[in-house]
Amino acid sequence: MERVMEKKPRDSEMNRLDEFINELRQKGLNVTYQRLLIFKHLMKTKNHPTAEEIYREVIQEYPSLSMATVYKILETLTQHNLIAKVNPLHGEARYDGDPRPHHHLVCVSCKKIVDVPENGLNHLPLPEVANFKVMGYRVQFEGLCDECAGKTEPERPALDTEVTFCGKAPEEVKRPN
Repeated sequence: MERVMEKKPRDSEMNRLDEFINELRQKGLNVTYQRLLIFKHLMKTKNHPTAEEIYREVIQEYPSLSMATVYKILETLTQHNLIAKVNPLHGEARYDGDPRPHHHLVCVSCKKIVDVPENGLNHLPLPEVANFKVMGYRVQFEGLCDECAGKTEPERPALDTEVTFCGKAPEEVKRPN
């Protein structure tokens, strides 16, 4: 009787880590223990943690790691599209270990971020604006998570400013036909 090995989540994590190492090398970046440690932390969480939250986690395994190094690593990985930076509601940067195109739900009360695996959103037409080349986009839905929805409604700031696209009024933006 032949035994068939099932693919376990651990195998999937190892594959992602191997892919990450290969991408670092292809981009000419050194494979360091600190980079691997931060990526492994991002890979295992779906919370979209802040740099400070990542730091608090990884110093448990690597106590001599500085906050400045964590910031440098996160910025380097973001610049090389190995992770994604998410800025919910114009707040502090949060990081996502999955740089593939996807979108987010953001709780306006507690700032929790949830991935939206909706592929239909990846095919929206890009606007054509004079003197600006649109290279991509991310959709961010705002609302209340289940925990916050059970509480009282949060105060939302009044939107007394005009909505613009890169400083232009909506009627000035050339839209695709």
